[in-house]
Order: sequence, then structure tokens, then C-alpha cells
Amino acid sequence: MNSGSSLKPWWAIFFALGLCLMSFPAWADATPTVEALGLPYFSANSLLNDDEFVFESEGDERLLAENPGYSSALREKTEQSSLRGKIKLDSNYFKGIFTDTAYAATSPLRWDISDWATASVVAGVTGAFFVLDDEIREDFAEGRSSTTDDISSVFERFGNGAYTIPVLAGFYLYGRFGENEKLERTALLATESFLVTGLFATVLKVATGRPRPFKGESADTFEGFSTSNKSFPSGHTSTAFAIATVVANEYENVPLVAPISYGIATLTGLSRLNDQKHWASDVFFGAALGYFTSKTILKLHSNKKGRHFTIYPHADHRSGGLILSTRF
Repeated sequence: MNSGSSLKPWWAIFFALGLCLMSFPAWADATPTVEALGLPYFSANSLLNDDEFVFESEGDERLLAENPGYSSALREKTEQSSLRGKIKLDSNYFKGIFTDTAYAATSPLRWDISDWATASVVAGVTGAFFVLDDEIREDFAEGRSSTTDDISSVFERFGNGAYTIPVLAGFYLYGRFGENEKLERTALLATESFLVTGLFATVLKVATGRPRPFKGESADTFEGFSTSNKSFPSGHTSTAFAIATVVANEYENVPLVAPISYGIATLTGLSRLNDQKHWASDVFFGAALGYFTSKTILKLHSNKKGRHFTIYPHADHRSGGLILSTRF
């Protein structure tokens, strides 16, 4: 069998799957606006009377804090709300890792129909790859060369904790001491996603006991609890996608960041196939595990905590009334 013709289609398929993860239910992250809900909107600068209300976004809360007619308690509340989504390397960060892990692990208990539909798609695609695992392994084995080994040796590092943790630590320090809050936040979120995803992957590895391809056993071999056979899912791929998802989310407005991040993560998964360390189903499920675990953690640390309404009195030398404030 010609190695080039047999291998190229699989590289194309896996690369396309990696990029397609970017378009998984992103709509779930969308926050409805006042106009979308069909609610009236009034300017924050409008004069109010007893039966008028104003809807304000979180970005306009500075107007409330600057108005001397509001209480100090309200100003304090406004200042606290502006800190939502910020992360610092302190005791709360480490406590948050435990609580976020518990939340992510129990997420299926809170899934709705769309979440179960997405899970069904992931399970179906994983099953399809499971059927093709032996064939894909043979194709990659025949197409393996010194060139593919050299490429794999580069991208394998992106899923290897011995390399990724020091790099994330470096980015954190640069962001911390360079006063780059966005980079600092990204490094901390990526580290948490790396750790939580790694934990989930390890539990599944030990629980399923699937031998790695290089051991020569069939793809349908699952021995159950095992500390020596830990192929399913791919830990390198899951952690690479976990980090890629955080980077793509935090720098979503920067062109090419998402394609590059997910592209590198995909090549990390392909390196595991080239090296005969994982089956195709291991790689795909690992990618999905890293992606969705990171999405859950990102939501927990998002500035978009949901819609909150607050009604409070307002009075100054010109007018008085009530304000209905909404935060997103």
C-alpha cells in the first residue's frame, strides 16, 4: 500500500475535526441583550420620575458609581461586580480548582436537551473511530517515516506536562510582573483546565484499561481497571485541547489565534497516532474531553454570569425615582 495515499486522507480528516471543535455549541455562551428580549431600553442619562426605569449594562455601571446621589453601599457593590472574572494566584484560586472540578464532574446532572444531543454526537463519532481504529493504526504505521517522527517530536511537547507547565508558569510570571492582566488570567485558566482535564483523563484511563496500539493487541481490548494499560483517552490530546480552548476563548478577537491554537492541538493528537501511542478514538475523545472541560471552566470564570436585575431608589437635586438595573 502506498504510504502517502493511505495517510494523507486521515491527516485531513483529523485536522478538519480539530478545527470543527471551534464551532461546537458556541451559541450557549451567548448572552441575550435587552433588545433581543423585547424589553424597553432607556438612556442612563434620562431624568427619572416615580414610574420610569432605566436598563443599564455592566459597562455603564461606572455612571452609577460616579453619581453622588447613590449610597456608598451601592458604589461598593458596583466595584465588586466589576471584578467578576478576575483571577489571582491565591488561596481562592486553589480552592476554586477543587470546586470547579466537582462542578465539571457533575455537569451531566444539569445538562439540557442540547447538551445531551452534543454528548450523543461525541459518543457517535468516537464509536465510528472505534470501528476504524485498527485500519487507521495500520495506515499510520505504513505512512510513518523519519519526517513524520520529527514532526511528532515537536508537537508531542504541547501535550506533555513536563513542557507545558513551565511554559504556562512563564506566561503567568510575564503577565503578573508585566501588568498584563489578560495574559495572567489566561495562564491561570489554562493551568486549571490542564489540571482538571488531566484528572478526568487519568480516571478514564485507569478505569478502561485499554492497551496502547504498539502493544499489538486489537482495538477492541479493554481490560477494565489497570495501571499499566492506559490508552483511552489520549492525555496529550485532551490537555492540548484544554489549553488551546482557553487561549482561543481569551483571545477570540485576535485573528488566527483560534485556528493556530486548535491546529497545534490537532497536530499533537496526530503525533500520538504516528507514534503508535494511541488509537484514533482515543485521540478524538481526548480532544472533546479537553474542549468541553475547558468550556465549562471558562463559563465558571466568565464575566457573563447571567442576567441580574436590581431595583433601587435614586434621588438628586433635579429628580427622584427608581432605577431597574440589569447586568450581563
